Amino acid sequence: MITAALALPLILAVVLVLSGIAKLRAPQTVAAGFRDLRVPAALDRAWLRALLPWGELVLAAALLAAPGALAPVAAIAAALLFLAYWVLIRRALSFEKPVSCGCFGEASAEPVSGWTLARNTVLALVALGWVACSFVTSGPGLIAALRGADALWLLGGALGALTLWLSMPRGAAAPAAVDPAAGAGTLGAPRPAGAPGEASADQEAEDYVRRPTPGMLLRDASGELISLRSLASQGARLLLLVSPGCGSCTITMADAVQWRGNLGPVTLHLMTQAPQESLEAQTDASLHEDALYDVGGFAYELLGMAGTPTAVLVGADGALAGGPVGGYEAIREFVAQIRDQLAEAEQLDPAQDDTGQADADQSGEARPAS
Repeated sequence: MITAALALPLILAVVLVLSGIAKLRAPQTVAAGFRDLRVPAALDRAWLRALLPWGELVLAAALLAAPGALAPVAAIAAALLFLAYWVLIRRALSFEKPVSCGCFGEASAEPVSGWTLARNTVLALVALGWVACSFVTSGPGLIAALRGADALWLLGGALGALTLWLSMPRGAAAPAAVDPAAGAGTLGAPRPAGAPGEASADQEAEDYVRRPTPGMLLRDASGELISLRSLASQGARLLLLVSPGCGSCTITMADAVQWRGNLGPVTLHLMTQAPQESLEAQTDASLHEDALYDVGGFAYELLGMAGTPTAVLVGADGALAGGPVGGYEAIREFVAQIRDQLAEAEQLDPAQDDTGQADADQSGEARPAS
């Protein structure tokens, strides 16, 4: 009985901690989630978005540490929060276009679905169950009453949950260095000796194992099928795998408008498995002509992409030149790295740097010059 009762606040606390940390690591997903879920204007405030992840962490601690009469207060606060999340997800499922919730930062980049609602239903029921229990007990009281067998049950459940979490695919991969032999210079030709930054770039490239460009077929905006290998042979390509409705993808697609004009000889392509009309409805018209459609759904496996948004640089020499990297922040850094190496190889127009910086300064937002 003690184990079952303590499991209720423990489950809620773990979820809140994971959610809070994920939001702190990718704060832009909070703003995107508020926008995509159409949070009422009265609640869509910058200060509230900034406090949300910290509030989740504080609430997680309160669920387990609040004694006596404070236990119901924490329990009711958690129940209201999870019920609010449930309402937002339920409403989002009725939207004309799929959206992402950003519930767990960049790890929840996929659009909300019936599974998301089912998960939130369970969490809301757990929260309501703890509200009922909190009037007769508390987290500290249950912890103090734990016996050896109860602790073993909780430990076993925690280890099982940890194993399941570790086995789940990650939506964001760690940044991979751009190979200076293919990701800079002519992106496919050897880099000239003595180029600036050669030692550090070469050291990074030693850890990056280049793979042959897969011969996968993609559909272009005109409906024609084209081989990725054939496309890359005409010049280096930066592929951004996106999913319309994904919060992080929305920000990535918005910045791609600026990136595409600042990459010199590298051509930027949005790539998606979504219908063409869905992508074009949510992106700037300047990106439509170069968009690619993964009609066979092979990008994840053949290019090593683990989720959306993800970026990979395809060299002109028949091999991948960098990536894949996942998540908006990692993609920003990746684009900046490509630009740096192009600039070192003198393949980047200096005017592009000025334009990019000017755009970033005028926007007042944390947008990279790259």
